Amino acid sequence: MARVPGVTDLAVLTETGQPNLVISINRTAAGRYGLMAADINAAVQAAIGGAAATQILEGDRRFDLVVRYRPEYRQSPDAMKNILVSTPDGNRVPLGEVADIGFREGAFMVYRENGRRYVPIKFSVRGRDLAGTIKEVQSKLFQTVHLPEGYHYEWAGEYDSLRKEQQRLEIIIPITVGMILALLYVSFNSIRDALAVLAVLPFGVAGGVLALLVSRTPFSISAAVGFASVIGVATLGAMVFVAGIRRAEAHEHGIKHSIIRASVGELRAVLMACLAAGLGLLPAALSHGIGAQAQQPLARVVVGGMITTPLAILFVIPVIASFGLVTSEATEL
Repeated sequence: MARVPGVTDLAVLTETGQPNLVISINRTAAGRYGLMAADINAAVQAAIGGAAATQILEGDRRFDLVVRYRPEYRQSPDAMKNILVSTPDGNRVPLGEVADIGFREGAFMVYRENGRRYVPIKFSVRGRDLAGTIKEVQSKLFQTVHLPEGYHYEWAGEYDSLRKEQQRLEIIIPITVGMILALLYVSFNSIRDALAVLAVLPFGVAGGVLALLVSRTPFSISAAVGFASVIGVATLGAMVFVAGIRRAEAHEHGIKHSIIRASVGELRAVLMACLAAGLGLLPAALSHGIGAQAQQPLARVVVGGMITTPLAILFVIPVIASFGLVTSEATEL
């Protein structure tokens, strides 16, 4: 992974480094004295960990009275070797005769998820898009790393969130556009006007994509939220303009006069809505301070979309409206 361009801060989170007291039973030696592993474990538990001898009553509550060896007899491995273990024939044998006692380096933290252990590997991606970097890493791992049976690797963090967000967007975006079309049809009672509003959305999205390409900003979850914002503002501006044309049609005799009147009357409202969103996020799009990486994709998408959206509203909708009227007049003739 370190040889893949864009991968930085690569490290394996350390699991070892914690000193552990290990008591390993010598089963051969224990067998000579007639001791079982359970007998030795019980003696160690009582001497070091403590054993409940009785209970103390305090009102309605009960507490175990735990008895164990004094600290000087259990503080070091040498002292523990002198702990006496009772044998079945009534004798006692030192713990050091039937077990090996010592400190060993062990895991200070065991990472688990869904009941399974895992080894975390952390890294960051800089100067390159996240999805492209991960795909190259996955390709190299598939070619060079062959894990034993029972082992596998999973991708978590921002990449996993991005993949899940993309899957959700594949479902949410079509549903959202369908709901917008239905609400527009109910509002205008005309499928032509509803489609005229939706025709603006691709131009707003194209502006956001162009902004990402020009600024070399990779697509991320933040950028996806920016595209959703662009769709909302573009729908609002286009709906205001189409409603203006409809109002002008009720007082004018020709479609050209209605379009001109709506363009002049609704120009201020459309520009104010688009400029408010674009200029409001312009500082975030140009910032380079702490946290800018999370804000820049969203801001740049919105700024780019707000450049193309008013142009599309003022040029595309009049064309669609004029063609729609020509078709209706031809049908009447």
